[in-house]
Amino acid sequence: MLSIPPVDLSEIGPGTPSRARQIELLDTACTRSGHAYLVGHRIPAALLAELYSTSRQFFLLPESVKEQVAQPAPDQVRGWSGSGSEGMSYSLGEESHGDLKEKMDIGPVDAPVLGEPGAGPMAYPNLWPAAPAGFRSVWEQYYRHMQRIGGELMSLTAELFGLPADHFAGDFDTELSMLRALYYPAQGESPLPHQSRAGIHTDYGAFTVTSAESTPGGLEVLGRHGEWHEVATTPATLVVLVGDLLAEWTGDQWPATLNRTANPPRSVALDSSRLEFAFYQHPNADVAVSPLRGGDQQFDDGLIAGRHLTDKYVRQTTFGRRPRR
Repeated sequence: MLSIPPVDLSEIGPGTPSRARQIELLDTACTRSGHAYLVGHRIPAALLAELYSTSRQFFLLPESVKEQVAQPAPDQVRGWSGSGSEGMSYSLGEESHGDLKEKMDIGPVDAPVLGEPGAGPMAYPNLWPAAPAGFRSVWEQYYRHMQRIGGELMSLTAELFGLPADHFAGDFDTELSMLRALYYPAQGESPLPHQSRAGIHTDYGAFTVTSAESTPGGLEVLGRHGEWHEVATTPATLVVLVGDLLAEWTGDQWPATLNRTANPPRSVALDSSRLEFAFYQHPNADVAVSPLRGGDQQFDDGLIAGRHLTDKYVRQTTFGRRPRR
């Protein structure tokens, strides 16, 4: 696997040589390895510690308590879902057993929701658990940091393609971005054949920004020669993946990152729970995504952000079946 220096967000001052260098590093990483590391992100260490502590407390609550904020419907990606409730591989049309994980999702925290003036489509309200104390506050703070970082990454992307730094601002003013906590419990029993913590998939939006514990059974990305590579993670070092819509925007200069979350080795499976956070950066529902540069490549017409995301969500949560209405 290539060793590429991390992108340092503390070095992206407008018009500086250091900014140009960070754009170059982001391009190299996304083009050649499908993921990039981020440092200098300005997220306080105390906030990260509180996020992990509070979220783990939530996932260790009884299911009867967590079900009070259960996801309402396959296309309303808010709230808690239990282990085996989705199969990520179905988003690519591949059958699999249910993934061995629980999850908790929220959407934008400072935007109007359905029923309020100015709300965009799919602006579902967040569901907040009553316990543990401080859950909502720490999640909202972390979401805002993710939103800022996503904006910085899209600004670097725009400049790489010869566009103004604020080119994408209007595409994200009623964004569909989500913050998800993924809890992978320790595995007391062996997984079923071809069952994993998260099946093979690409993410659906622009950038995915992840933070995760460094326990066994973690994130893996598919290399250019068909080999799986383990991605080293820590809560403080962010990992960036390329989603479907960003691949389309870049004309596949940055291909969407095929990734999965592996099972821990059986020798340590009883002691290897894992907590991870993923920020899925999604543009406004009505954004029509097409390559930023022209060329001879042919792309599907009518790739509308909201339609694409809804289709993928429904596939993974219904295991390929269309939900009843």
